[in-house]
Amino acid sequence: MDSQDKLTPALCAKGCGFFGSPENKNLCSKCYKDYLKEEVITKTADKLSELVITPSSDDKNPAVVSNETASTTTTTASSTTVLKNRCECCGKKVGLMGFKCRCGKTFCGVHRYAKEHSCTFDFKNFDRQILAKQNPLVAGDKLDARI
Repeated sequence: MDSQDKLTPALCAKGCGFFGSPENKNLCSKCYKDYLKEEVITKTADKLSELVITPSSDDKNPAVVSNETASTTTTTASSTTVLKNRCECCGKKVGLMGFKCRCGKTFCGVHRYAKEHSCTFDFKNFDRQILAKQNPLVAGDKLDARI
Protein backbone atom coordinates (compact mmCIF):
# COMPACT_ATOMS: atom_id res chain seq x y z
CA MET A 1 0.00 0.00 0.00
CA ASP A 2 2.87 2.37 0.77
CA SER A 3 4.36 1.75 -2.71
CA GLN A 4 1.11 2.91 -4.34
CA ASP A 5 1.12 6.19 -2.38
CA LYS A 6 4.64 6.97 -3.55
CA LEU A 7 3.74 6.32 -7.20
CA THR A 8 0.59 8.46 -7.12
CA PRO A 9 1.49 12.07 -7.99
CA ALA A 10 0.26 14.85 -5.70
CA LEU A 11 -2.45 17.24 -6.77
CA CYS A 12 -1.58 20.80 -7.79
CA ALA A 13 -0.71 23.06 -4.85
CA LYS A 14 -3.08 25.77 -6.13
CA GLY A 15 -5.99 23.33 -6.08
CA CYS A 16 -6.91 23.42 -9.76
CA GLY A 17 -7.51 19.65 -9.82
CA PHE A 18 -4.62 18.59 -12.05
CA PHE A 19 -1.58 16.68 -10.87
CA GLY A 20 1.56 18.57 -9.91
CA SER A 21 5.17 17.51 -10.01
CA PRO A 22 7.97 18.08 -7.49
CA GLU A 23 10.14 19.74 -10.20
CA ASN A 24 7.45 22.42 -10.59
CA LYS A 25 6.99 23.06 -6.85
CA ASN A 26 3.99 20.68 -6.79
CA LEU A 27 2.17 22.81 -9.39
CA CYS A 28 0.61 21.64 -12.63
CA SER A 29 2.13 22.91 -15.89
CA LYS A 30 -0.36 25.77 -16.35
CA CYS A 31 -0.13 27.01 -12.77
CA TYR A 32 3.67 26.77 -12.93
CA LYS A 33 3.77 28.93 -16.09
CA ASP A 34 1.53 31.49 -14.38
CA TYR A 35 3.79 31.38 -11.33
CA LEU A 36 6.87 32.03 -13.47
CA LYS A 37 5.18 34.96 -15.24
CA GLU A 38 4.23 36.54 -11.91
CA GLU A 39 7.75 36.02 -10.63
CA VAL A 40 9.29 37.72 -13.67
CA ILE A 41 6.85 40.64 -13.40
CA THR A 42 7.59 41.20 -9.72
CA LYS A 43 11.36 41.05 -10.32
CA THR A 44 11.20 43.62 -13.12
CA ALA A 45 8.89 45.82 -11.05
CA ASP A 46 11.38 45.72 -8.18
CA LYS A 47 14.23 46.67 -10.51
CA LEU A 48 12.22 49.52 -12.03
CA SER A 49 11.20 50.87 -8.64
CA GLU A 50 14.89 51.12 -7.71
CA LEU A 51 15.59 53.13 -10.88
CA VAL A 52 15.54 56.84 -10.11
CA ILE A 53 17.05 59.52 -12.31
CA THR A 54 18.55 62.37 -10.35
CA PRO A 55 18.28 65.89 -11.80
CA SER A 56 21.39 67.46 -13.25
CA SER A 57 22.42 71.06 -12.73
CA ASP A 58 20.82 72.05 -16.06
CA ASP A 59 17.39 70.65 -15.20
CA LYS A 60 14.90 72.78 -13.32
CA ASN A 61 12.43 70.00 -12.57
CA PRO A 62 13.52 66.72 -10.99
CA ALA A 63 12.89 63.73 -13.19
CA VAL A 64 11.76 60.46 -11.65
CA VAL A 65 10.98 57.37 -13.68
CA SER A 66 7.98 55.50 -12.34
CA ASN A 67 6.88 51.93 -12.98
CA GLU A 68 3.87 53.04 -15.01
CA THR A 69 5.81 55.04 -17.60
CA ALA A 70 8.43 52.35 -18.03
CA SER A 71 5.83 49.63 -18.52
CA THR A 72 3.85 51.68 -21.07
CA THR A 73 6.95 52.36 -23.16
CA THR A 74 7.80 48.68 -23.30
CA THR A 75 4.20 47.82 -24.16
CA THR A 76 4.03 50.29 -27.05
CA ALA A 77 7.37 49.18 -28.41
CA SER A 78 6.31 45.55 -28.43
CA SER A 79 2.92 46.28 -30.00
CA THR A 80 4.42 48.19 -32.91
CA THR A 81 6.78 45.38 -33.72
CA VAL A 82 3.92 42.90 -33.77
CA LEU A 83 1.82 44.99 -36.15
CA LYS A 84 4.57 45.46 -38.76
CA ASN A 85 3.68 42.31 -40.67
CA ARG A 86 -0.10 42.81 -40.58
CA CYS A 87 -2.48 44.80 -42.75
CA GLU A 88 -3.50 48.10 -41.12
CA CYS A 89 -7.13 47.71 -42.25
CA CYS A 90 -8.08 44.09 -41.74
CA GLY A 91 -5.22 42.80 -39.57
CA LYS A 92 -4.41 39.99 -42.01
CA LYS A 93 -0.86 38.64 -41.84
CA VAL A 94 1.02 39.85 -44.89
CA GLY A 95 4.51 38.44 -44.27
CA LEU A 96 6.92 39.29 -47.08
CA MET A 97 4.14 40.21 -49.49
CA GLY A 98 3.00 43.31 -47.62
CA PHE A 99 2.54 46.47 -49.67
CA LYS A 100 4.08 49.61 -48.17
CA CYS A 101 2.02 52.70 -48.97
CA ARG A 102 3.35 56.26 -49.23
CA CYS A 103 1.44 57.04 -46.05
CA GLY A 104 3.90 54.72 -44.26
CA LYS A 105 1.56 51.84 -43.46
CA THR A 106 1.61 48.21 -44.62
CA PHE A 107 -1.40 46.64 -46.34
CA CYS A 108 -2.51 43.32 -47.82
CA GLY A 109 -3.29 42.77 -51.50
CA VAL A 110 -6.89 43.86 -51.13
CA HIS A 111 -6.17 47.14 -49.29
CA ARG A 112 -2.99 48.13 -51.15
CA TYR A 113 -4.73 50.78 -53.26
CA ALA A 114 -5.20 54.27 -51.82
CA LYS A 115 -8.98 54.23 -52.27
CA GLU A 116 -9.32 50.91 -50.47
CA HIS A 117 -7.64 52.05 -47.24
CA SER A 118 -8.65 55.74 -47.27
CA CYS A 119 -5.09 56.97 -47.68
CA THR A 120 -4.30 60.37 -46.19
CA PHE A 121 -1.27 60.96 -48.43
CA ASP A 122 -1.69 63.87 -50.89
CA PHE A 123 -0.60 62.33 -54.18
CA LYS A 124 -1.49 65.37 -56.35
CA ASN A 125 0.54 67.82 -54.31
CA PHE A 126 3.49 65.41 -54.11
CA ASP A 127 3.54 64.85 -57.87
CA ARG A 128 3.16 68.59 -58.58
CA GLN A 129 6.23 69.30 -56.46
CA ILE A 130 8.22 66.67 -58.38
CA LEU A 131 7.13 68.14 -61.73
CA ALA A 132 8.06 71.65 -60.58
CA LYS A 133 11.56 70.45 -59.69
CA GLN A 134 12.02 68.51 -62.93
CA ASN A 135 10.66 71.26 -65.21
CA PRO A 136 12.03 74.64 -64.15
CA LEU A 137 10.48 77.74 -65.70
CA VAL A 138 12.47 78.82 -68.75
CA ALA A 139 12.00 82.47 -69.66
CA GLY A 140 13.35 83.56 -73.05
CA ASP A 141 14.63 87.02 -73.92
CA LYS A 142 11.75 89.30 -74.89
CA LEU A 143 13.76 91.37 -77.33
CA ASP A 144 14.54 89.52 -80.55
CA ALA A 145 17.01 92.17 -81.74
CA ARG A 146 19.62 91.29 -79.12
CA ILE A 147 22.40 89.06 -80.21
